[in-house]
Amino acid sequence: MEYLCENCNKSFNSEESFRQHNLAKHTNEKPRKVNFKKYFIFTAIALILILLALSVNNYMKMPGQYDDFAKCLTEKEAVVYGNDYCSYTVKQLNFFGKSKEYLTYVKCIDNKKLCDSKSISITPTWEINGESYSGVQSLGALAQISGCN
Repeated sequence: MEYLCENCNKSFNSEESFRQHNLAKHTNEKPRKVNFKKYFIFTAIALILILLALSVNNYMKMPGQYDDFAKCLTEKEAVVYGNDYCSYTVKQLNFFGKSKEYLTYVKCIDNKKLCDSKSISITPTWEINGESYSGVQSLGALAQISGCN
């Protein structure tokens, strides 16, 4: 049996010869080179993102520096009155860092009647042991007033 190439009119005695001819002469596809650089960069970025996610997760699980102090203030029924838009209230709460979640914090914008009944005119205002302390208080002052360490 004879095989004829329709592209160049050559004849071949075997199917295998014909196939090799077509692959060598009439195939426009070139073998693809593997781009190892692209895979390396992709893998490196993926590893960096995974490490970053693990680091953030570990940081979020770590206890705050002042957790015990903030919990003690809450146990002694200390309350801080303030507003999220007040830079002084934000400064006061930032003294506690992640531990601020343990404080009893009353937003006066959401609890206007309560703040008015307590005569809160300056934020932040601390109420500790029945006494009011207006303005930003240092952690040392809060420890002294409350008896918490």
